[in-house]
Amino acid sequence: MDFTFNLGGGRLQTSTLRRRVNQRDWNAAAMDLRRWVYGGGRVLPGLVVRREAEVPLILRATAS
Repeated sequence: MDFTFNLGGGRLQTSTLRRRVNQRDWNAAAMDLRRWVYGGGRVLPGLVVRREAEVPLILRATAS
C-alpha cells in the first residue's frame, strides 16, 4: 500500500514491476524495484535506501 501511495495507482497499473509481481517473477521484481528511486526527476537517497531494504523482503517472503 505504501508503494502505491507513493507512486500513484495509475503509474503502478502500467509498470513493469506490477507485471513481474503478477507473473510471480520475484527475482525480476526485486531488480525492477531498484528503479523506483526518483522523485521530482531526481534520485532521492532515502528511496534508494528504502528500496534496498525492500528487496530482501521480497526475496525472503517468496522463498517460503
